[in-house]
Amino acid sequence: MGTLPSEVATAVREGPFAVAFDAAIRHRGLSLEALQRRMATHGAQVSLATLSYWRRGRRHPEGHRSLHAVGVAEGCLGLPADALTTLVARPRSPWPGGVSLASALGSEPTELASCDGIDLDGNARLALASVHQRATLGPDRTERSVRSELVVTSREDGVDRWVSFFRPQTGGGHRPELRATNCCRPGRVRRDPASELVAVELRFDYPLRAGETYVFDFEFGYEGAPPETSYLQFGVRAPARQIVLQAAFDPAAVPVRCYRYHHPREGSPGGERSRELPVGPSLTSHIAVLDAEPGVYGMVWEWD
Repeated sequence: MGTLPSEVATAVREGPFAVAFDAAIRHRGLSLEALQRRMATHGAQVSLATLSYWRRGRRHPEGHRSLHAVGVAEGCLGLPADALTTLVARPRSPWPGGVSLASALGSEPTELASCDGIDLDGNARLALASVHQRATLGPDRTERSVRSELVVTSREDGVDRWVSFFRPQTGGGHRPELRATNCCRPGRVRRDPASELVAVELRFDYPLRAGETYVFDFEFGYEGAPPETSYLQFGVRAPARQIVLQAAFDPAAVPVRCYRYHHPREGSPGGERSRELPVGPSLTSHIAVLDAEPGVYGMVWEWD
C-alpha cells in the first residue's frame, strides 16, 4: 500500500471519520463514481448520495452493512485494515479523551455560567492544527497585549466561528478587550465580572466545508491599566498539532528566570513538569509543542 502522505496519515490517526475519508479520496484522486464502482466489484453496494454524505460529515456510517462498506472502502483507497472502521467506532463525544473547559481555562465551572448564548462546545467542530500566541510585556511588568494566530481544519460542513476565551492573571478591575481581528469578526461577547473572564465569538468570512482549513488571528488588550503578569498559557481540550507560546519582554523589565510547564489531561499521571527556558538577546522566550495532547501548556517567569 505504500507510505501515506503526512496529511492523510494525520487525518486517519486523529479523525474524525469524514475528514479521514475525504483526505484518502483526494489522495487517490478518485471521483465518488469511481470509488463506488470499485466498492461494488468487492461486494459493497453504496449510493453516491451516501458516499457524499459520509465524505462531508452529514451522515455517519451505522449498522453492519455500512461498516462492511467502510471496510471495503479502506482496501479501495489503499488504507491499512481498520483505518476507517476504527474512526467509525470511536465515541463521538464533542471532546473524546479531552479535558473540561474549566480546566483548560484554569477557571471554576461557575465562572462559565456567564457565557449564556455561546456554544461552549462549538470549537469541537474544528481541529486545531496550530496556534501561535505572543504576549507583549511592558516596562512595568504588565501584559500589554496577547496576539493569537490559529490554523484550524473543519470537522464538518457549515462551521463558521471559533470561541476565544481570555482572562487576566489577577483580579482588580481589569477589563480585557478584543482590539484587532484578521479574517474574522467579533460576534457575541460574554463576561464574568468576578473572574474577568471574557468569551468572544469570532466569526469567519465564510462557512467551511468538512476538511477545509482556515487561518485567522486576533489580539486582546485591556481597557485602562493592564495587569502585571508572570505567565502565559494555552489550554487544549483535544489534540493539537502545534502550540507555540512566546513572551516578548521590555528592556526595562526582563525576568531573571523563565520556565515551561504542562498540566496533563484530568486523571492522567505526570502533574506539572517544569524546565528552565532561555531569554535571548531579543528579549523573548518561547515554548513549542508538537503533537500536543489535551491539557494546559504554559510558561512562567520570575521577575526577582
